[in-house]
Amino acid sequence: MISAAQLEEGIRYAEANYRDNDQGHLQVDKQLIRNKFDLNGAKVLDFGCGMGGMSMWYADNWDCEVYALDIDSHHITVARKVQEKHQIKNVTFSQRNILNEPLESHERFDWVFLNDVAEHISYDILEQIFRQLSQRLSPEGRILVTYPPWESPYASHVTHAVKIPWCQYLPQKMLTRLIEKNNQQIVGELESDLVSAYKGLNHLTHRRLMQILNRSGLTPVYRRSHSIINRLPGMRELNLSFFPFKYLITKEFLLLRPTTQVK
Repeated sequence: MISAAQLEEGIRYAEANYRDNDQGHLQVDKQLIRNKFDLNGAKVLDFGCGMGGMSMWYADNWDCEVYALDIDSHHITVARKVQEKHQIKNVTFSQRNILNEPLESHERFDWVFLNDVAEHISYDILEQIFRQLSQRLSPEGRILVTYPPWESPYASHVTHAVKIPWCQYLPQKMLTRLIEKNNQQIVGELESDLVSAYKGLNHLTHRRLMQILNRSGLTPVYRRSHSIINRLPGMRELNLSFFPFKYLITKEFLLLRPTTQVK
């Protein structure tokens, strides 16, 4: 069961992700989605929704219906508390593993978002998930995947604790000791601290993701590689993904459609 301290921390984190548009790690995500996509009238699936901050942001900013799924019960508990507090009606949170409880044929979505979740799932399972999601899209449905690639300065998910960018390239025994020294509890039933969160990463890169997508029957129609360079004056729109700039990428965005569009 989630503790009172975990619940309080989770609510604070989820509310910040929901309400804060101009700073934080989701700022670029929100800007891109707002500028490029129209979710009005859409049926949206937020897959791996975590504590629901982005789910509620979609629901609050568009006239859409949001279905938000996560396998972690603590995350869903937090999300429902924040939803109740802010009285957001057009989002439904469910704890669900779609490999054990697959999406049914009538469950069709215009948009599927995987925000900062793909890097936490083993490759074989990720392929199964993408294959199932591609089959549950509406005729013009699209999937948006966002994630920090493994080359990223922040890809380890523990940079804020160990204070070393690109720390994933340190010798693993050394890094493990650093994480253990600076370990923190996090709001998760399945990943409850930074050590387990780091060990759960799949070291996802664009090349590896493309291999998975090709086998899953999905094709990219848009790619955006946001990097440290985009913070510089006049460099905001640069889209650099090749060597050596790939080591400066902080977030990848891939918009996908089925290779053969599902009817």
